[in-house]
Amino acid sequence: MGLFEEHKAERRARILVAARELIAARGYDGLTMRDLAKASRVSVPTLYNLFGGKQALLLGELESTFAAVVAGTEQARTGSVVDRALATCDAGNADLLAVPRYSRELILLFLTSSEKAEVRRASAESYAELMANVLRDGQKAGEIQPWIDPLVFARGMFAHYQLAMIEWARGEMDTDGFRAATRFGMCAMLLGVTRGKAQRQVTQAMQAVQSTMTSGRRPKARARKGG
Repeated sequence: MGLFEEHKAERRARILVAARELIAARGYDGLTMRDLAKASRVSVPTLYNLFGGKQALLLGELESTFAAVVAGTEQARTGSVVDRALATCDAGNADLLAVPRYSRELILLFLTSSEKAEVRRASAESYAELMANVLRDGQKAGEIQPWIDPLVFARGMFAHYQLAMIEWARGEMDTDGFRAATRFGMCAMLLGVTRGKAQRQVTQAMQAVQSTMTSGRRPKARARKGG
């Protein structure tokens, strides 16, 4: 990478950090490109040259999160299919929980806005393809049933993960409950398609987080009688 590209990457990273802080404090709708430029110590034209607008900024943040998930998966490349699947889950969780208030804002915007449907589909497909590769390796190793379609199955896994993200973002689940719910959900799906030692490993992982599943949800407030 040349010096120019290094400076460009450094500025992009600095802008994303500033964007996280501003969105956490004001929400996505309260973010202005002028304030972001000031916080990240770049000019407004530079900001637009690097990202192009708030929508592109959102894409940049998703790319950053995806890179962290890929890195987590790479670290577990030599493990079993269960090790690698859970590493992918944990890497995604770690990035979301690093700045909780910001992540909640982003999730509610990203997963519930009809305007973000195209971006949402592209992001979901990237995550699904990453997990599908893990499942394909598991099939080659004899850890995953040969009859499953890895990409179809991976899409289902990510759909379950999204549901847990929405509950957490709405405050219906605390941090420990979110971690447990995502790991338990992934294991519950893997249980039906793993074989031999991998299936036993899935069972053990589910047993380890099962107790947290009941204690990690926030009870909804009951309405008072009479209004």
